[in-house]
Amino acid sequence: MPFPNVADKHRGDAVITPEKSVEYRDDQSDAGPPAVPEAVVLCYSRGLMEYLTDARDGREVDSYYGDLYVFDEFDGRVGVMGNFGIGAPTAAMMVEELAADGVEAFLSVGFAGCLQDDVEMGEFIVCDRAIRDEGTSHHYAESAKFARPTEPLFDRITRTLADRDEPYRVGPSWTTDAIYRETVREVESYANEGVLTVEMEASAVFTVAAHRGVDAAAMFVVSDYLGTAEWEPKFHLTEDDMRRLGDAAAEILADRTE
Repeated sequence: MPFPNVADKHRGDAVITPEKSVEYRDDQSDAGPPAVPEAVVLCYSRGLMEYLTDARDGREVDSYYGDLYVFDEFDGRVGVMGNFGIGAPTAAMMVEELAADGVEAFLSVGFAGCLQDDVEMGEFIVCDRAIRDEGTSHHYAESAKFARPTEPLFDRITRTLADRDEPYRVGPSWTTDAIYRETVREVESYANEGVLTVEMEASAVFTVAAHRGVDAAAMFVVSDYLGTAEWEPKFHLTEDDMRRLGDAAAEILADRTE
């Protein structure tokens, strides 16, 4: 049996669309359509979301299954969406609904497990392609090994990180739904291919953004190391690195919208 079960389903028309969903939402609200920023940081870390909203003045937008916060310092052009969960399905839903409301660019940021032992703690990983080992993206586009970020936003990331003197590494990531089924054989295979990280959202974000005609990219902080013999969690050492990542993401999107 193929996956998805109905062949070529990515070519078909959807019954429920994000446009219909947000239209229904707005019809039920006295406030009308929300005022959204041009670009949004997708944030999967509760700690990072708390830091960004505490450290920067802004306003909340109460229209979503997560918390959208728009920064004042960028004249309302940049915001952060967080507290909506983790994984490809919820990230895809956020991209769909925010794009339907007018958001034009998404920068997905968060933790990632590392498959290469020469990557240092504190280095940012900028994803240049993501292996589509999650289920969501295959409902949006013909199956292929990789999904890719949009080139202008990817280039903006590398330029801004260089200007900030931030250490970073560019390479592929493995996106999977099954955090507790990252097997020894897979880790060994992808490490041998030169894949840098494993996470749960990037390939879906890239694919849905391409489907909607908006920009998307992703970058990560290394939180743990996956070897074939052992797992080394380092989450407790990442707080400062994650905050730097969030600050850099907001600046990158602000530069893009100028």
